[in-house]
Amino acid sequence: MAKEDLRVQRTKKVLKDNFKDMLLNMNYERITIKDLCEKSMINRRTFYLHYDSIDDLMKDVLNDMSLEFSEYTKDYDHFAEPERIIKDYFEFTNDRPLYEKLTNNSELDYIREQLSTKVSDYNEFPSLKGVSEDKKIMIKVFVNSATVALYRLWCKDNKRIPMDKFIKDAVELITKGYNYK
Repeated sequence: MAKEDLRVQRTKKVLKDNFKDMLLNMNYERITIKDLCEKSMINRRTFYLHYDSIDDLMKDVLNDMSLEFSEYTKDYDHFAEPERIIKDYFEFTNDRPLYEKLTNNSELDYIREQLSTKVSDYNEFPSLKGVSEDKKIMIKVFVNSATVALYRLWCKDNKRIPMDKFIKDAVELITKGYNYK
């Protein structure tokens, strides 16, 4: 794969950075190419040299975000160490405002789902070797959904409970299910 020209890299970085800033501060549906180009100080034609639409740019941003999380958690099998992935998810999301917005804004669930799918696609899970594909999907959906729901609950409660305590309880609940007390 050929390396992108530095000017192309800089232009894409400016577009993505400004897009992420706009996404943090306004509804996704209200972001226009015109406004993004003005904020980025580039011509609309330049935007269209790199992206077909705002949705196309969003896909590129989601790819970057999923790679960032995958890199953050690459040193272990998520399903062999559920306590570690839950802790990492909480800490990672808590430290990144855009991830937190995507997690907590239910109107953006379709975007968060795309991000989650991309993260899953980037990671290998040796501990699930030999498990049927149907069961793998169920495990991934269960752990992901439970972790996100508990993170949302913690945020909704204004992060009143210290993160470490909440994570400990979340891990217990997710790994023990009904047997958690």
